[in-house]
Amino acid sequence: MPRKMTPKIRKQADQLQLERESPSKPALVSQALILCPIPFRKPKDTIVERKTRIPEGVLTVSFAATRKGVSLPFGNDAVLLDLLCSEARKLKSPEITFDRARELLELLGLQTDSGASYRLVRERLERLAGMVISVQRKHSGFNVRVVESWDLSTHKEARHEAGGSKRLFPYAIRFSPEFFDDLMRWYVPIPERVLIAFKSSPTEYALMKRILHRSLIAQSASVIPWDSLRAELGSTDSNPRRFRADVRKVLQKLRLAWADLPLAFRLDHSGVRVSPKTLRIIPEAPALPFE
Repeated sequence: MPRKMTPKIRKQADQLQLERESPSKPALVSQALILCPIPFRKPKDTIVERKTRIPEGVLTVSFAATRKGVSLPFGNDAVLLDLLCSEARKLKSPEITFDRARELLELLGLQTDSGASYRLVRERLERLAGMVISVQRKHSGFNVRVVESWDLSTHKEARHEAGGSKRLFPYAIRFSPEFFDDLMRWYVPIPERVLIAFKSSPTEYALMKRILHRSLIAQSASVIPWDSLRAELGSTDSNPRRFRADVRKVLQKLRLAWADLPLAFRLDHSGVRVSPKTLRIIPEAPALPFE
């Protein structure tokens, strides 16, 4: 694995190094959304279906847009959904509340004094609230809205918050019982810092989660074949060399974001070779080069 970093990666490394002094909380991410991610780009269709093999059989996830004029969630909507899922899983409650809208923006690492950030989150919630998800596992399944209900006020009210005012009632986002039950049963711990580090690239974000999932469930040294990884991710990239370069960049960035990454990666002609080590969610040690 080459150790030379591009200027862009080096800049990211410097930024992450400054953040390492603060603790990194684990995000508890939905397994279904890792294995079958939402579309990377705004889809033309209102229904998207993904399938993948898991030890228990085949997991099938379908996403459907149900609101007129509102598309399916896509791209960086995945980060918001993952972090909301994590909050619900930690609270062991399908409802998440925020006293102020800025708490939601801070969770996403967005500017709390920006009207554009506020509108962005509202648009993402609109797409999430309009989505119906169908999850079919070997012995269970459901077809429901992911977000059962939500309340987020206008930008005008957000400006009042900036002036020190506080809402009488909290912002609330509630997941459907069926989706919440699946989240409680099937989830993967990933440091929040890692999710935020990849939030600007939907394809890298999805690829990072997929590789980590395959790696963290491995009981021994294993290989993730190139064709298998590309198919599982739903990648349409027909250029194998470019796809491998993308994987290499993701692993390099992952090492920077997760300094104490408990896994060793090695790329070769067959795929991504993984050597599992003891899992520790909180990064503590300084960044190390790839083995």
